[in-house]
Amino acid sequence: MKINHFLKYTSLFLIGALAGNAFAFVVGMRAVMEKLSATSYVAFHESMQRSFLSWTPMLGVVVVCKLVTHLLILRKRWNRMEFFFVLFALFCVLNELAMTWTGYMPLNQLIFAWNYQGPPDNWESIRTQWMDLMYLRCALLTAGFSFLIISALIKRTESPILKDAAVAF
Repeated sequence: MKINHFLKYTSLFLIGALAGNAFAFVVGMRAVMEKLSATSYVAFHESMQRSFLSWTPMLGVVVVCKLVTHLLILRKRWNRMEFFFVLFALFCVLNELAMTWTGYMPLNQLIFAWNYQGPPDNWESIRTQWMDLMYLRCALLTAGFSFLIISALIKRTESPILKDAAVAF
């Protein structure tokens, strides 16, 4: 197996896992979290974040490294669609990581402080902000996943027989 294929398909798998995790949260967890009291929400959030914070950031860094390496391999073919779709996927993952550092992390620190100080009067608006960021995270990761799927499909259609058909799509 070529290194290019290995990088593409392992990145596809990892982004798919991250996007699937975010999608499951958006579909299933938001409704549950909106019904919790402040005390229950803090306990739930803390236990959930402990498990996710242990593997999610590392997975994001691994995906970025794989995509950057994949782009370096593709750099001689930078004018092909495959390169641009991998680049778009990288932008989506980088935006998601930036959003995590600038949005999630400050909100998580604020919510973790509620264990010691108690939730503020506006705790529901902070919870809503956190959940809205999860929707954005889901959209970014799903877009990155979609871009990688398209890059894999475009590459498969770039054969001498189907070259004109690939351009048409």
